[in-house]
Amino acid sequence: MSDYRTDDGLRSIRLHEDEDGPPDRRAAGHRRKSSRTKTTLLILLSLVLILGGGVALTGYLLSEKFGNQVSRVPAFSQLPEAERPKKPVKGAPGADAINILLAGSDARTDDASGGTTGAGKGNAWERHGQRSDTIMVLHITGDRKSAYLISIPRDSWVEIPGHRPNKINAAYSFGGPPLYIQTIEKLTGLRIDHLAVIDWTGFKALTDALGGVQLTFHQETRFASGKMYPPGQHTLSGQDALDYVRERHHLANGDFGRMQRQQNFLRALMRQTLSNGTLTNPLKLGRAMDAITNNLSVDEEFSTGEMRSLALEMKDLRQSNVTFMTAPYKGTGMQGSQSVVYLDKAKDDALWKAIRDDQVGEWLKTTGRDDVLGEQVR
Repeated sequence: MSDYRTDDGLRSIRLHEDEDGPPDRRAAGHRRKSSRTKTTLLILLSLVLILGGGVALTGYLLSEKFGNQVSRVPAFSQLPEAERPKKPVKGAPGADAINILLAGSDARTDDASGGTTGAGKGNAWERHGQRSDTIMVLHITGDRKSAYLISIPRDSWVEIPGHRPNKINAAYSFGGPPLYIQTIEKLTGLRIDHLAVIDWTGFKALTDALGGVQLTFHQETRFASGKMYPPGQHTLSGQDALDYVRERHHLANGDFGRMQRQQNFLRALMRQTLSNGTLTNPLKLGRAMDAITNNLSVDEEFSTGEMRSLALEMKDLRQSNVTFMTAPYKGTGMQGSQSVVYLDKAKDDALWKAIRDDQVGEWLKTTGRDDVLGEQVR
């Protein structure tokens, strides 16, 4: 069973269906839980994955209500089809798989009390207003039995179409969703099917709707505000969670450390959502879905009906088949005054090909596992 830890761990985390409990070094008296349950996961809500559960448990009306509450933003209608990767023909490898580009926007304003507010409903992008703080490609296999979430370091130095080379997260600021998609497609050769954008304040709202999220620290842990948390188990409020995921300046690995913190938090958030009765409690589920959908934007082609169909197709997906990964990189350096990340083109090309061919599981078994998964903690 993977040990759930914070700063000193993985570049990726695999979710196991028997790890709903805290790690072996847990706070005394915490009750160990089991999660050998099949759940319907629509991996759309930036890893929260609760729309699918809502569909399975409460049916069409709940799906329709919350599906329509999600904002739609122009994305694919502004992309020249001739400049996009070709869609695999039916029957070809990868033809039935789905690739969803996830963007965690850093658009926010701080209020006088220290709270934050997001970009606002229907305001997913404003020119030069925000960069994509979190970048993930979600690959859902053609048989709908596995899902892979590949993080791309936000400081990756890449070609941005129509602009000079820059950090990859600048694409969202320069040209919004269309340029963001185009940049990722150019980098990976993947055809992106859908886009989902959520501000981190959406996770703040969800955390509060769940009554907080539990994290266990194995060493004294610093948050972005400067607060220090002693070793042990802590229940973080939504504001605490934002404070946790935004710290990077005092982490040994800088932004890589923050990326790991985001994965740790999202993993805990997913686990708690699926294990604390949220999916079987209509009131809890309604609050959780309301928190997310009020802070979520998707592309204009991602209809409520398609969300519902995808959720039903994925009704047998288990937590053990959701894998967090990180795109291989060579190291860091400087471009002028900017600290950047240099991706490992050869290794990344092999990963992207495995995704295009819908053979990620097989690829991980034969090569590249250490580069994308990192050390596995037992």
